[in-house]
Amino acid sequence: MAAGNSSSRHSTLMANEDESHVRHLGVDSSQLTDSYVSTYEIVATFDHDPNAFTQGLAFSAAGTLYESDGLYHQSSVRSVQVNADGTTSTLKSVPLPTTEFAEGITIVGDKLLQITWKEKVMHEYTINSASPGAHAAPGSIALATLVAGDLQKVKDHPHDYEGWGLAGDGDKLYTTDGSDQLYTLALSDRRLLSKKTITDPKLAHKDGTPFSVHGVNELEMVGGELWGNLYPMYQGSHSECIARIDPATGEVKGWIDMHGLFDLQSARVKRNPGSYVLNGIAYHEPSGRLYVTGKQWDKMYQVRIKPAPELDAAHIKAKCGLGVARG
Repeated sequence: MAAGNSSSRHSTLMANEDESHVRHLGVDSSQLTDSYVSTYEIVATFDHDPNAFTQGLAFSAAGTLYESDGLYHQSSVRSVQVNADGTTSTLKSVPLPTTEFAEGITIVGDKLLQITWKEKVMHEYTINSASPGAHAAPGSIALATLVAGDLQKVKDHPHDYEGWGLAGDGDKLYTTDGSDQLYTLALSDRRLLSKKTITDPKLAHKDGTPFSVHGVNELEMVGGELWGNLYPMYQGSHSECIARIDPATGEVKGWIDMHGLFDLQSARVKRNPGSYVLNGIAYHEPSGRLYVTGKQWDKMYQVRIKPAPELDAAHIKAKCGLGVARG
């Protein structure tokens, strides 16, 4: 993984804004059913800590945004206040041991789970899911209560795989390891339920073999689908696309082309496109809000996803940096 500086954070969503107004700004996955390729538009822009090597992003049900940041000697998980004026501020940060490299996170109920890259450990934290309310200021009673009870480490669990992405859905966890494999684990005891190859039939090889998609990184459940950033690091590539994966089969249902966001970052980020990649997807289902960011990016974005039926598999092959490996 790339070098740099990092910290971890957690952010509060303006959760009590009118939901009928908010929902159309996010994503309606039903609109994407027949669209193999989608694009996006920016709804809002927020500051993002340029030292945050983002590896995971997730909302609690109440609208608190948590971020996991990597790098050895600098990994952590934290909470961030996202303000209406586009600024952000850290509420609470919990460092990991210096020998661990933090990776993906997911929230299940009042627990936050965080995996590590090569250390084969999954950390479990309790979270305070009480909403601090819209536009709450740091130091208010609501925020003080939130911070006091938030991110309390409960226990560690063994994780038998190299840790990349992590997402939870009901009684299951989904995780990736940088290869073309999708692992389904039981939430109760982390035992392996299934292992599937992530493939895209529309990107089939000339002999008809489905294309194996390597390097699925940060994961997020969106409307029953697994959405994953793509970082085919072991194939010498990087990507500005998000894969939409059927968790039951491992088959890619479609792609979201996020080109353009990287170009909005500072010269510092643009000098290292192979390391400071798009990574971080957080979907708040009650409001329909979708946030994305990248490793050590200067900005975080609320985006709206738009079907692009005029684009096809040839566009994905040309634009998404899929690597060359075959499964």
